[in-house]
Amino acid sequence: MPKTAAAERSDVAPKYVLVGSGARLHGPLPKGVERWRVADLPRRLREAKPRTVFISYGRGSTDAILKARLKELGRPRFAQLLAIEPPRMESVPSLLETFDLVLGLGSSYRWLPPRELVTVLSSEHARDRFIGGAIDPEAATVTLVRGDGETMVFPFSFFEPSGSGVEPDFDRLAFDDHGRTVVLGEYEAAADGILYESDAGYRRRLRELMSEAERGFGPSLRRLRIQKRLRREDFAPLPAKTIAHIERGAAPPPKPTLERIARRLGVPPEDIETY
Repeated sequence: MPKTAAAERSDVAPKYVLVGSGARLHGPLPKGVERWRVADLPRRLREAKPRTVFISYGRGSTDAILKARLKELGRPRFAQLLAIEPPRMESVPSLLETFDLVLGLGSSYRWLPPRELVTVLSSEHARDRFIGGAIDPEAATVTLVRGDGETMVFPFSFFEPSGSGVEPDFDRLAFDDHGRTVVLGEYEAAADGILYESDAGYRRRLRELMSEAERGFGPSLRRLRIQKRLRREDFAPLPAKTIAHIERGAAPPPKPTLERIARRLGVPPEDIETY
């Protein structure tokens, strides 16, 4: 059967295109990443696939992409625009009509260094890395951007002081180690730790790599209890020996017990086994 337009589009591997003076990286680019000159945009855009992701390093290059694109009305939208320098606010409505997703609309965004950014974007681990983000002091939130473009929003309270007492400085957001580390001043948070606590899909993928002895409800409960800094004695009126017995087993406990444990952990009962 012939493929629909949507199916054909989803089969095309995304290409990453760098535009702007900040894109002058030394050395060869990773596979799937290209550098386009502003002067070549009218011609190159006619050949670009809908899944193309553009990384624009300047407001002028973003305007150039938009102007060249608007000369080709009626063509499918592109996948993403990642604006390292925020675009003009007047251009935002047109950009949102040109791209499925536009990232970097605010001046508070911070990004990985250019070389690390393109390396992460073109890697198979992109979804498990943070390429950038922004702080909203008024709402007391941290927005983090994953390598696949998904954004995640966390309250300041998510970033608890480290074991040595270092507190996050939300005025100094940065990203390091190819997206593996979120930096808040002297405070550092590992991407895998953030994702483990907040993304059930990420936890499921890790579980697939675990040995049989590490799987099941009991081991999951133990990991989550330790992560929540709870003792077995903290589930009263359930006895500590009951929690110990459940952690040594593989099957979930009866529903009333399961619901009581879940309330103490602060997670839905069905989520416990994802940890």
